Amino acid sequence: MFLGALFEELLFRGIIQTLLFIFTENQWIAILITTVCFLALHTQYFKKPIMLINISVPSLTFGWIYFETNNIVVPFIVHFLMNFIITLLFKYHVLSMKR
Repeated sequence: MFLGALFEELLFRGIIQTLLFIFTENQWIAILITTVCFLALHTQYFKKPIMLINISVPSLTFGWIYFETNNIVVPFIVHFLMNFIITLLFKYHVLSMKR
C-alpha cells in the first residue's frame, strides 16, 4: 500500500498534474484530466460505477491538496492512510463488497 500510494502520487500529482497545469495554466483542468487518467489506471472497477465514484472523489481531493500545499508528501500520506484504513475496514468486515 505504501509503494502503491507513493507511485500513484508521484506519477499522477507530481508529474501528470504538474505538467497539465504548466500547459493549461488552470488548476482545475489539470486536476480533472489527472483524475480521468487516474481512473483509467483502475480499469478493474469499470463494471462497478460506485467504485468509480469512490476513486474519483479522493483523486480530486488529492489533486486539490497537492495544489493547496505545494507538497507531494501531503497527498501521498492522505492517500496511504485512506487505503490503509479502507483495507482494515474490509479485513475486519466493517465494510463489504456486495455483487
